Amino acid sequence: MKKALITIVLCSLAFNTLTSQSFNSALFVSDVLLLDNYIKRQNKDVNFEETKTYKGTPYNNPKYLYGKIYKEGVLLVDKVAIRYNAIADEMEVKQTTDTDNQDARALTKSQDIYVKIVDDIYVFVPYQGGIENGGYFQVIFEGDQIALYKKHVKDFSPEKKASSSITKTLPAVFKDKPVYYLVTKTGKFYQMPKARKKKIKVFGEKLKEMKDFTKQNDLDLNNEKELLRAVKYYDTL
Repeated sequence: MKKALITIVLCSLAFNTLTSQSFNSALFVSDVLLLDNYIKRQNKDVNFEETKTYKGTPYNNPKYLYGKIYKEGVLLVDKVAIRYNAIADEMEVKQTTDTDNQDARALTKSQDIYVKIVDDIYVFVPYQGGIENGGYFQVIFEGDQIALYKKHVKDFSPEKKASSSITKTLPAVFKDKPVYYLVTKTGKFYQMPKARKKKIKVFGEKLKEMKDFTKQNDLDLNNEKELLRAVKYYDTL
């Protein structure tokens, strides 16, 4: 099994019944926004707001969707507009979906703060105890023994200028290249290889049982839904 790349103490994702809180600007700004950290809306020589100049998207979802922000398991802000900038690895936050994008700010990166955008949960995982090289992961599944996390990775191809009058300029392209991790309760991350045949090896000691299960159910581990089904079964072993 591939050695763990990251070790953390996992923050609890147990959601208690919490009283809905209205948007409190003062609390919101002081606790979760970095006022001096403007969104990285231009990266790799592409202005992310000029969507017609490239294909694909640097975001998980280019639209702002309403979500919630939690700190240490407590609902801090309810119904706030959020989108995940995968290229900059930032959560862009603004008061409402109608608020100008230029007024959005980056969410403070902290393992104590996580967000729920509609039904998707994102946590920030530090690297070797530090924030700088840490990143956001989407929690696909959290079981009794194991969790499945997804890192939204984008493969970027820059614009290619026309080389002659008979060729066309090709726009920049963002392609989704997600990476999946099995995460233990002690916070060890095991990266799932890209090749479907190698993914099965990450299940380690339960390899035989998992081979039998995936074969019997004809599961393609490069398909997220089918990978999830396999992980859920693995969690029962």
